[in-house]
Amino acid sequence: MKPRYVFLFLLFSVFSVLACSDRNTPREVSEDFIHTYYQRADQTAALPLCHGLAAEKLESEIASVREVRSQEQSLGEMPNMPDIEYEPIGTANKPTQVLFNYRLTIKHGDTTTHSRNVIINTEQIDGRWKVINFDEY
Repeated sequence: MKPRYVFLFLLFSVFSVLACSDRNTPREVSEDFIHTYYQRADQTAALPLCHGLAAEKLESEIASVREVRSQEQSLGEMPNMPDIEYEPIGTANKPTQVLFNYRLTIKHGDTTTHSRNVIINTEQIDGRWKVINFDEY
């Protein structure tokens, strides 16, 4: 087998294992939320990761952007998404919750346009970790 096919096979295998794994830790859920909500800008896909106030915020956003999103999809236009990188900058544990603090760096091309900090609060609900609130500062 050619080396590049071996590499592709290994890469596919790793992604398959990650995709099929049960990501149910506070950190995994918060990082999945960042990936889905911030990096992909997909509120609908982020909604199952949320509960309570976080779910209410997303449902409100989904309702407010519904018309714009449907127009973009019908025209076949998708906005040019910036690259968003994140790094953890702090964690706080409460008795039933875990709070994560991340710094997001937002780039268009090679230019950093700005950065912001995000707090994501997770809680275990019915055996699943969920994002119960998130905020930016």
